[in-house]
Amino acid sequence: MQEQISLIFRSAQGDRYLVAREADSIVDVCRRYGIPTTQVSTYLDRGGELTLFVRPCQPLREYVGDAEVVILPNRNIDYDALLGGNDVVRERPGASTWIRTRETGPGTAEGFVTELLSPAEAKELVTAQVREALVISGTQDKPLVVGVSGGGDSNALLGALVKSGIVSSENLLPTMMLGIPDWDAGADRAQAVCEEHGLPLRFVSCEETAKILGFSDPRRDWVTAFEQAFPGDDLEVLGVYAVRRVLEAVALESGTKKIVIGSNLEDCLSDVLYYVCAGKVPFPKPCGPMGKVDILYPLWLTPKAVIDGAYPKYSLQNYEARFPSRMYGRAYFYYLAQMLVDAYPGAGQDIVRGASKLSEELFEELPHDEEFDTPVLSPIPLEVRRKLRKLFGRKMTV
Repeated sequence: MQEQISLIFRSAQGDRYLVAREADSIVDVCRRYGIPTTQVSTYLDRGGELTLFVRPCQPLREYVGDAEVVILPNRNIDYDALLGGNDVVRERPGASTWIRTRETGPGTAEGFVTELLSPAEAKELVTAQVREALVISGTQDKPLVVGVSGGGDSNALLGALVKSGIVSSENLLPTMMLGIPDWDAGADRAQAVCEEHGLPLRFVSCEETAKILGFSDPRRDWVTAFEQAFPGDDLEVLGVYAVRRVLEAVALESGTKKIVIGSNLEDCLSDVLYYVCAGKVPFPKPCGPMGKVDILYPLWLTPKAVIDGAYPKYSLQNYEARFPSRMYGRAYFYYLAQMLVDAYPGAGQDIVRGASKLSEELFEELPHDEEFDTPVLSPIPLEVRRKLRKLFGRKMTV
């Protein structure tokens, strides 16, 4: 049985005692207690004299001996407030997900609370946040084209829109694009969720999508053509673009200018980080202009885990059907978003809300690429443009 080792986290606010196992490293200990691993120096205390050591990944048992380990943060901030006091877990029978919050204020002990949620409770939380987003965006009871995929986000979104009390069922127009095999696997789930809420689901076929995108090669479908034109690139790129164009086309055909996307908190946060790293003002949330329509993001502040908890069975089926993504850039921004959300309760929402306030004042509608009839964040590189021309059968110029 492993013996426990005591460590001291020493900040200007005083000493905080930590407990580790012999096999733990300094990195393990810091991560367990929510201490940023790159923001500390570590020392061995033998008789009151501190000796610096740098062994972040080595097990403590290999070098500590009878010394005391002292961890010093390199920033003078109130770590006691950040690391919290009591850590309470509130159990629920039949839980499908959980959320972590920080409780402070008169009559409450400061600390973190992990709240387990049942599917019904997860649905209630999603509905409350969707209703708030609809109010903030000034959404009225008019037709909304809602993108669905059979994944957890759109499954929970549909029910929340129905229960919101702001948009009537007859004004909800669920739409699913077909043509990407692993996405198409969600068609039955999307159909089942729509039937649960009494909503007709419109499927846009692969052929219809190709026409909307301007693809007209009779020898192959647009998905195969993309994979041949961009070998090794992730179909997710063209897939997301295609979904937006399809929803836009259905909206204009239906006489409305608002489409609904099921992007969750982590989606929206990764989007904010991408825009900022590109030196651009983030796209407005929860609603903003994109080409010929406005895009509404009702789940902009709702964590993915809560959304999945609303329909755990369908979410599992969706994950099992996924094709591996190989895009480093996409993974990078999603990973940053996930780590920020995980680091501290509410941090992700704070950043997304702050970016929304900036966009209200500073966002300028994205420039329009006339050749491909789409808004773009930055000009399409010439080599990519040539490939796209070849893919869509455009006249080769320049």
